[in-house]
Amino acid sequence: MPEIDPEIFENLRDFIYEKSGIFFEISKKYLLENKLTKRIQELRLRNYEDYLRFLKTNKDELCNLFDAITINETYFFRHLQQIEVFSDIVVSELLKQKPILNIWSAACSSGEEAYTLAIALVEKYGANIPARILASDISIEVLEKAKNGVYNEYALKELSNALKQKYFDIEKNTYRIKSFVKNKVVFRQVNIVEDKDLNTVGNMDIIFLRNVLIYFNNESRQKVIDKIYNHILNKNGYLFLGATESISRLNTNLKLVHFKQALAYKKED
Repeated sequence: MPEIDPEIFENLRDFIYEKSGIFFEISKKYLLENKLTKRIQELRLRNYEDYLRFLKTNKDELCNLFDAITINETYFFRHLQQIEVFSDIVVSELLKQKPILNIWSAACSSGEEAYTLAIALVEKYGANIPARILASDISIEVLEKAKNGVYNEYALKELSNALKQKYFDIEKNTYRIKSFVKNKVVFRQVNIVEDKDLNTVGNMDIIFLRNVLIYFNNESRQKVIDKIYNHILNKNGYLFLGATESISRLNTNLKLVHFKQALAYKKED
C-alpha cells in the first residue's frame, strides 16, 4: 500500500485524537500506517483516504479503529511494588473509613491488571474481598479477551507456581482464571476522553490508570485528570499511574505520595 499522504495523515490523526485522545506525532506516522494497513485491506479499500472517509460515515467502525491503534502489552502483577503498596497500605488505610471500596482499573486491556488486583485482595482478605472492581477499556476486542480470562505463559511470568495453581485452571500452556476470581470483576467499555462514558463510572476510592496518559497530548491528559479529580475520585482516594509516569506538570490538586516502594497520587481536599 502506498505511503500515507501528509495531509491525509494529519486529517486521520486529528480524527483519532478527537475520538480517543490518542495523539500520533509526525514521527509516529509509520506506526499509524502499520496499525491500519491490515484493517484497510480487510475492508478492500484502496488507501488511507478511503478509510478516513469510511470512518466518518460508519460509526460502527470506531470500535475496529480503537482495536487497531491501542497497545495491549501487559502481564499479571506488573510493577509489583505498586501492587504491594495497593494491597498492604492503601487498601488498609481506606478500609478504616468505609467497609467496602470501589476500585477502577481504567484501560484494563485484556484483564491482567484487574485480575491482579482481585488476586492481591484475596491473598490478604480471603475470598470475600472488601471491594468492588470495575475494569474498563476502549477496545471491545481486548475486553472480550478479559472476560474470557484465558492467558499464556508470558502473562503469568511474574507468578509463583503456587499462585498459578491457586487462581488458574491449567491445561497445557494455557491458563484460565478461576471463576471465583473472575466474578469479582465487572468489565465495561469506557472511552476515558468521553464525558458521557466517564459519567457512567461512578465514584471510586482507588484508580489504576497506568501507561495510558503517555499516548495522550497535554490537553487530553489535563481533561482526563480534571474529570477524575472533580467527579470520580473520592476524598482521600488514590490514583496510580505507570511507574515512570508523572502528572506534576499538569494543573492538579492531587498530592504526590512517596511510599517506600512506589508513588501514588492522593485526593486530600
